[in-house]
Amino acid sequence: MRFQNGKILRACALLAWLLAGVVLAARAQPEPPEPAFREPAPAITRLLTALPPPKPLVHARSGQVALLQYEQLISQARLTAPRLGLAGFRLDPVTLTTGIEPRILQVEILSTSGEKPTSRIWKAGGESRFEHVQFAPDGRSLAAVRVQTGEPSQLVLYDIAAGSERSLDARVNPAWGNPCAWMGNDRLLCRMVPASRKPLAALASAPLVMSHAGAPTPVRTYHNLLESPSDDDRFDYYFMTELALIFRDGSEQRLAVTPGPIRSFLPSPDGSMVILCRLERPYSRLVPASGFPNRIEAWNLQTGQRIFQSPLAGFGIEEEATEGGDAETLVWAPVLPLTAGFLFQQDAGGKPHYQWRSVQAPFKGGNAKVVATSDFPIRRFGWTSAGTPWYACGTAVQGELDVRVVLADGSSRSLWRGKTADRYGSPGRAVRLDGSTGPVLESSGEIFLEGDGLAARGPQPFLDALNLQTGATRRLFLAKAGEFDEVLAVLDVTGSRLLTSRESETSPPTLYLVENGKARLLREQPDPYPELQAVERRLITYPRADGVQLAGTLYRPKQRGKGKPLPTLIWIYPYEYNDPQQAEQLDERQFRFHRIKGPAAIAAALAGYAVLVNPTVPIIQEGSAPADEYLPQLVASVEAAVDYLAKEGISDPKRMAVGGRSYGAFSSANLLIHSKRFATAIAMSGAYNRTLTPFGFQHEKRTFWDATEYYTSISPFFHANQIKVPLLLVHGGSDPNPGTPTLQARRFFHALSGEGATVRYVELPFEEHHYMGRETVLHAAWEMIDWLDNTIGPAAPR
Repeated sequence: MRFQNGKILRACALLAWLLAGVVLAARAQPEPPEPAFREPAPAITRLLTALPPPKPLVHARSGQVALLQYEQLISQARLTAPRLGLAGFRLDPVTLTTGIEPRILQVEILSTSGEKPTSRIWKAGGESRFEHVQFAPDGRSLAAVRVQTGEPSQLVLYDIAAGSERSLDARVNPAWGNPCAWMGNDRLLCRMVPASRKPLAALASAPLVMSHAGAPTPVRTYHNLLESPSDDDRFDYYFMTELALIFRDGSEQRLAVTPGPIRSFLPSPDGSMVILCRLERPYSRLVPASGFPNRIEAWNLQTGQRIFQSPLAGFGIEEEATEGGDAETLVWAPVLPLTAGFLFQQDAGGKPHYQWRSVQAPFKGGNAKVVATSDFPIRRFGWTSAGTPWYACGTAVQGELDVRVVLADGSSRSLWRGKTADRYGSPGRAVRLDGSTGPVLESSGEIFLEGDGLAARGPQPFLDALNLQTGATRRLFLAKAGEFDEVLAVLDVTGSRLLTSRESETSPPTLYLVENGKARLLREQPDPYPELQAVERRLITYPRADGVQLAGTLYRPKQRGKGKPLPTLIWIYPYEYNDPQQAEQLDERQFRFHRIKGPAAIAAALAGYAVLVNPTVPIIQEGSAPADEYLPQLVASVEAAVDYLAKEGISDPKRMAVGGRSYGAFSSANLLIHSKRFATAIAMSGAYNRTLTPFGFQHEKRTFWDATEYYTSISPFFHANQIKVPLLLVHGGSDPNPGTPTLQARRFFHALSGEGATVRYVELPFEEHHYMGRETVLHAAWEMIDWLDNTIGPAAPR
């Protein structure tokens, strides 16, 4: 028995030794490295990567609508493609495109004529995407620019009836934006890469030299500016264009217009002339291309002669045009014979005087006529589709706009005058000839106004006809209560045939054809976010301590424990107001379908958190008093939300997080300093040291030297030693926003870590102010959820 027991013991010892070796060997194996980018839970990943509802592009005259299906996020290949920082742009030198916004995957063209709508689908195909999709004037064709990372951009045409595409060899240059404009139905006027462009010279190293002498010229802190003569040459190389006519068969005719950095152009209605804005040297080292010296020119395309040239002009600091201005400040009259309108400013007794002038081709001999005058800046102007002049100008009241029409006898009358910030008092927006494009639509002396009808009860979109002679209105359409049924276009001159887009808080935008008051479904739109069906959404209202009524949209899981308060994330962005009543007005977003963009805070509701998005955080500045009430009103607004959520049993007051992006990130960091109600904060793409934006920010117009104490008092960097709870900082590695350079976030992290704070800094490579890349957006969402879990969620210390 002892012998057998001994054998058993020895066998057990041997087995234990062998198992220990296996365990040691397993431990000796290197652990797999963590992936560079993490992803949140599958439901959150599906939510953040789902394609958004398509955006409609209407061609009212043909009764067609193109549904532009944008991608939700962009590929890593496109995000990381090499870019050049030139004159405020981040340029892809191969595709000659700027920006990293999502592009169009496909276009679905719907026809509203007939009993049953017909449709065609035009796909970009493969890894390519569309930009600058536009209808031909007759609606038979579409033009677009096809863009694919690593290849030159390509102009493409689509024949709607045939369902066929033609790719053209024309070397268009989309560096400035849309390179082409239709000139009739069979040709386009395009900005092209110059045929005679010489190779770019090798970069020469040189000191950065900037000098200034004269009057004060405060400017914002821009990025990606020109810094040397070599940069000037590179800017000219990539942004130089020449104009050409491109025909349907792919042939092209280069025009005699002098090549140059043509920032914008506007062909005449008959296609015989073009007005353009040309930039000229010397280029600034302080401002982007929008602030460079420029001239307005008019060219006869048939003779190749320049028939008009304005004096050299520049832009003010706020990028408002002076004399001549930009081509966007010139318009062609749609029905008058080759008549253009432009804005003109002159001093009268030391006081600026503003005029809208018109001039007929050939623009010689000082034949300009004054259409309208104003003692205040003219913001917008133009002719209706019937040739009636209209304009909108400021008034003596700050924030007020006066919309006027010029009558046949030359006098003008006001159509509407009011505060642009007064959402409840808005008369609506003028409907254009093709919905949102073209001149203002006029029929039988009336224009059409479509608005959201926002009021204390919520929105109720409408369409009115406004008589230009009497100012009287008559209602043509009113949406049903509880439905956000927005008028996209008027399809006939009587206003009895409309295209609308109907949505609600939980139903995506769906197209309807309304004929004589009866609505017919054009296209069913599936729910792109079925994951949110597991989440409850509702509007909440609550008072601030000073009596101002606030509101926000609450998301929380449906399968929560009954009566069990949840850890909560409040996602904020403050706004400034001059009127307490306007600060209390509801936001139409609170009644529309979910908007998912980037690492949306709503995603936290799928992880078990209550989430309050778009809560009202008004900073009310009455009269001309300085905005020194920012901090107390910020704290009072957000603490009011905390009090309401805790009182209603929705949230656990000890597990509250605050977060935001940009100004919201800045404000979230401030709340950790000036409020004791939050266990943590998440700050994305914020500014934390206002002394680095010394000439103002948001609505603050005083300089740092005028309000030094205020600038420092609201800068979280100056109070980093007072942050005692965990803070997550997320920032784009290539943020070009003037107020939020990446370096700010890094230095704030250094200050916090030096003071012993619990802080995590995540820099997303190649991202800008808004995050667009699939991997980086999902990683930012993972960081957000993981941070919440470890600070106020299930993994948080008790």
